[in-house]
Amino acid sequence: MLPEWIDKIGDFDVERKEIPRPGNKPYRANSHTQIGVLHTTEGDTVKGAWSTLAAKSSAPHFIVGDEQIVQCRPLTAQAAALHGDGPVFANANSSVQIEIVAHSQEDLWLPDAGTLEALCAVLRWANGNGVDIPLQVPVAEWVDDCSDVKSPWAANNSRRKSAAASFWPSAKGWWMHMEVPGQGPSWHWDCGAIERTKLLEIARQGLQ
Repeated sequence: MLPEWIDKIGDFDVERKEIPRPGNKPYRANSHTQIGVLHTTEGDTVKGAWSTLAAKSSAPHFIVGDEQIVQCRPLTAQAAALHGDGPVFANANSSVQIEIVAHSQEDLWLPDAGTLEALCAVLRWANGNGVDIPLQVPVAEWVDDCSDVKSPWAANNSRRKSAAASFWPSAKGWWMHMEVPGQGPSWHWDCGAIERTKLLEIARQGLQ
């Protein structure tokens, strides 16, 4: 049975800092789609990220950064870091959502060492433990440098269009916010050109 709150992931103690729904409405039940979604906070600290997300009730399941892991929603509940549900039920079909303390970039990038270590610990944990999100890019043709996506990336880009038609929510693995359909004609483009292939390989190496 999937636990609601996690005390420890790898070598990291997990801090519980809950972000409830507005008005403390009951949580919506989470799904088991084997889909994870990565976001960036566009800030520099876990504390600042939590405050911003809490003010908007835009809760992920986890915030990672500063060599910390903070859990904001029980894993049995939907996160709310995507832009509404829309016709594709974006939040409902995301088993785990992670906010990375980092700034998205148009050039290839990875998080700093402390953030990367915490992030990979969560990715490895979510690869099993009843969550079972495979450590893979959901669509092989989606390259790390986003050269297949026309600018501006925040627009209703080709990945969002193709995902809505063909891949969501059937393609398992770790999506980026900019790829999830149902986010409107112009929305966030996180995580940009993150080296997702390398990130997932680092996470896999830790399983050996």
